[in-house]
Amino acid sequence: MENKLAEKIERLEAQLPRWEKWLYACYGASFTLLAHAFIKYYENTILSEALFFIEEKAGLVWSSESLPMFDQYTYDLSLVYISPGRLVFWLVIQIVTLAGAAILAFHPTWRKTTLSKRLGLIFGYLLAGWITLLSLGAHDPLNADGGYTALVIIYLIALGLGYWWLRRKKEKAEEIFL
Repeated sequence: MENKLAEKIERLEAQLPRWEKWLYACYGASFTLLAHAFIKYYENTILSEALFFIEEKAGLVWSSESLPMFDQYTYDLSLVYISPGRLVFWLVIQIVTLAGAAILAFHPTWRKTTLSKRLGLIFGYLLAGWITLLSLGAHDPLNADGGYTALVIIYLIALGLGYWWLRRKKEKAEEIFL
């Protein structure tokens, strides 16, 4: 019975390099989203300046009488600025990165392996999730409210403290048995 468990643990540990490859894919997607967010921020800034310039030169006046005329205009602008397709793509990447961390941390099958062998992967997926979360506000930092900023900072602090705490316990345990 113990031999079967040891074989199962060895097979699980042999799958860890596959999880590392998926982690690299998550990092690639996260950094791509972050780079795209910076580009989108620049494009939105240029677009806003151009539209305000055109409105000013055309003499458009926002009033209660002209409001129905601007409904379609503001709706189209909101689609350009917010990009619903980008938000769906962001959500998929965020779920994939956090699901990878959750599976490695909490799934009963993976809990049979030692935490030290999967700790780096778990925190790697969580860091990729943080980068993905950061990219959400990077495309429009002026409209990112305090709640989002607090979430990003608390996530990063919790990630760093959690990693430090778990690594500290491991190092102390090794020193005791030397």
